[in-house]
Amino acid sequence: MNSATDEQIEIIPPELAVKAMRDSGYRNTAYALAELIDNSAQAEASLIEVFCIEQREQIGQRERKRIKEIAVLDNGRGMDANVLRMALQFGNGTHLNDRAGIGRFGMGLPNASISQCRRIDVWTWQNGPQNALYTYLDVDEVEARTLRSVPTPKRAPLPDVWNMRSQGIGESGTLILWQGFDEHRLTWKGARATLQNTEYLIGRMYRKFLSSGRLSVRLVALENDTANYEQFARVNDPLYLLASSSTPVPYDKVPMFQKWGEEDQEFEVAWMGAKHPVVVRISWAKPDTVHVDGTNRGDKPYGKHAAKNIGVSIVRAGRELDLDASWAIGYEPTERWWGIEVEFPPALDEVFGVTNNKQSATVFSHMAQFDWKTEAEPGESFVELKERLRADGDPSVELIDITQYIRDQLSQVRDRLKDQTKGTRSGGKRHEDTSVEDRASTKFKERASAGHKTEQDEKVFDKTASDQLQKDLVENKHYSEQVATDIALAVEKRGRRVIYLEQESDSYAFFQIEQRPGGVTEIIFNRHHPAHESLILALDNEITEGTSNRELVARIQNASDTLRMLFAAWARYEMEDVPNRQRIKDMRQEWGKMARIFLNDDQD
Repeated sequence: MNSATDEQIEIIPPELAVKAMRDSGYRNTAYALAELIDNSAQAEASLIEVFCIEQREQIGQRERKRIKEIAVLDNGRGMDANVLRMALQFGNGTHLNDRAGIGRFGMGLPNASISQCRRIDVWTWQNGPQNALYTYLDVDEVEARTLRSVPTPKRAPLPDVWNMRSQGIGESGTLILWQGFDEHRLTWKGARATLQNTEYLIGRMYRKFLSSGRLSVRLVALENDTANYEQFARVNDPLYLLASSSTPVPYDKVPMFQKWGEEDQEFEVAWMGAKHPVVVRISWAKPDTVHVDGTNRGDKPYGKHAAKNIGVSIVRAGRELDLDASWAIGYEPTERWWGIEVEFPPALDEVFGVTNNKQSATVFSHMAQFDWKTEAEPGESFVELKERLRADGDPSVELIDITQYIRDQLSQVRDRLKDQTKGTRSGGKRHEDTSVEDRASTKFKERASAGHKTEQDEKVFDKTASDQLQKDLVENKHYSEQVATDIALAVEKRGRRVIYLEQESDSYAFFQIEQRPGGVTEIIFNRHHPAHESLILALDNEITEGTSNRELVARIQNASDTLRMLFAAWARYEMEDVPNRQRIKDMRQEWGKMARIFLNDDQD
């Protein structure tokens, strides 16, 4: 083999490398733009402007608008010639070893840019835009092998047109201009759609920067240098704790959620000889998001907004990497009503598994499915598992306690969210509408009149009894004050002796009976019992928008199967309790007799 042939065999041919890098995994155009915004924020810009410039073109018989240029302009520190060349070099940069800010990986500008376009032009200045330095990257030239290195920056004033378009060109700054789009690479064809989706994403990613006033992001769509869309990015907080945000009214000026617990939970993670803080913040919907008239809050504009922000927000150095939905129960609508944020410093990048495009934290995301019993070796305890993982240098061991905390708290939050909507399905008309509680109450009264009177039947539901009932509903069973008042009013107005409630209980019982002052009998279904979801909820008369006939049939079939399984459980109970078998049979007979009376509306 001769040396000339050896020299022609490149390990990574440039044209193939660029082709692979163009498919480097940016989820969409908004995520690619977020990389450029990272660079601007790292350069201490206070204003970043994103421009989408459209032109009309004739396609056959139709005229359509197409994006011709996308630009990101900032008033940050700018770059000198060496830094500019490094910024356009793949895998290089000035923050490779910098753990203090949101940058570091040296891939953002070139990778993000060529994932969307074929030509990148860059102007940067540190002493006025008239003294800007200019260079570029061109995919066509790289593929043709006519461009083998980043062109040496040259003096070139910032084009005058940008002085007209911008609201804040400073003495220092940078302009990045994308041109030459492959149509299939832009996620959205129009400028307005591109900017609206970009606002939603960066409003969430940079919410801490935007809400503190450290950063403003202006989004502008231009056609013939006339703005047909302009918007400053608004905060999009998945925890819904920030006052001013893009959340629809009435929660655009006040938080929609409340903090869970007194304080945020902080963990100390030991890594590379130092200890680093990891903060977990949890929020859940305010009670006033629930409508006592039975209206589904999820169908409200603010409910639909929350449906787009489901998951655990993973935040690195104040900038969100990902909203990880793997922690949520995807099919459960109530998942939109909680928020969790996990914030950590860049020093823990390896522990969390931060990818070089800063779109995810792979190790932490894996922990959403982590089950220590599955990971443990035979006979290995929880403590022994952690010791083994730590000895093996597995970074995930540092996240186990954080993961367990999130799971435990999330279980409690979900229970409290169910409490919020208890009793709201009947709306505020309990004292007007006939319900099964009225039918049951009638049977109670008939039994008392037939000579089967009990002590409860003698009691009168007065104001004291009403106050005590409401207190019990709010303090012990976690009903809202409005719903508790509505239930008490219905008991008074309709003379109800029976009410149906729900409560979490660690008891094995599917339901419990409590006698309340004023002769009221509470039948309380245990929400922690599997029969509650499969039977009570499945047969609930609330049908949400979009529920298909197939789903309704499945619900009925599931409830039917559950009921049959309950009878099977009773049969087995009789079989196994041999000493009390006859007593249980007698009890079954008597209950069946009472059930016949209650279910037969024509019974004398």
